[in-house]
Amino acid sequence: MHRELRRLFLNRLPGSTDVLDLGCGQGHDLEAMARAGHRVAGLDFSSFAVRHARKRVYGWRFPRRRKSDLRVYDIADRLPFENGRFGGVYSHLALHYFHDDVTRQIFSEIARVLRPGGLLVFSVKSTEDPYYGDGEPLGENIFRRKGHVRHFFDEGNIKDLLEGWTVESIESYRGHYASSKPSHFIRAVAHKVP
Repeated sequence: MHRELRRLFLNRLPGSTDVLDLGCGQGHDLEAMARAGHRVAGLDFSSFAVRHARKRVYGWRFPRRRKSDLRVYDIADRLPFENGRFGGVYSHLALHYFHDDVTRQIFSEIARVLRPGGLLVFSVKSTEDPYYGDGEPLGENIFRRKGHVRHFFDEGNIKDLLEGWTVESIESYRGHYASSKPSHFIRAVAHKVP
């Protein structure tokens, strides 16, 4: 499922560019992006994941200067990159863990670090997901289940978050992810307005 999202991202990137993976995990997507000729940066809250991402992307001869490009970081904070650095930002299932105000702040930061015309591809949980409504309600479409906060989205929420962007597509889809139950997701492709 995430390979399809990664392919979608890579097929729309123009030439070689700087790309950012928000919630990069152990670096599977970053490795594919680097192999495709892009200069990669990634952020994740897990030090275990970032350690593995560094090895996967750079191998054992990891240059010290690259530590700033792959780092442990809370994406709810201001992103640690300069304005307009990236030609593309990618996020697979990392943007649905926050309350609405924080989610909006993250999207504002994504726009800040993207170049004009830059590509954004992301996926989030859908309100059609079987876990929607399961757990303690924390706000509209937000629930805490087994200690995890999940924000579920519908097409209207995504359009609202991408107001002022050039939206290429917003699609619902199903797949299996960390559960035997089929899950429901929304993926979106958009460009920062030049």
